[in-house]
Amino acid sequence: MTAPDPARLASVELFQDLSDEDREHLAAWMEVEEIPAGHVMLREHTSGYAFFILDEGRAHAEADGKVLEVLEPGAVFGEMAFFAPDGERTATIVPETPLRVYTMFGTRFRQMQQELPEVASRLRQIVETRADRLRAADQA
Repeated sequence: MTAPDPARLASVELFQDLSDEDREHLAAWMEVEEIPAGHVMLREHTSGYAFFILDEGRAHAEADGKVLEVLEPGAVFGEMAFFAPDGERTATIVPETPLRVYTMFGTRFRQMQQELPEVASRLRQIVETRADRLRAADQA
């Protein structure tokens, strides 16, 4: 597998404020994957060991058969399992078109937490926002 171009990471909101050097580190910790349309990437209630950044394509996140969010380039997903006490996925990700994603596995995520804590903190904010939306959807 190949690593993403660090310059492409500059277009991801999560990484915009980083230096070129920090984006090079991040890129080295990631792999590029191609996912066909319709191929379920992640399944709700399964263990999570990686998170993803959508580079190209469109997908949606669903839980209990309801669409929670449409994912477009720059979207981050799969991260909630890293912060969940049980490590489980909270949604199923279904590509609507072919996707190119950047994948970061758990060991590299832990390294990112240590070396780039500001990114891990922003990622935690994304998790908290999504968790709030899930709770609101459950109450509706």
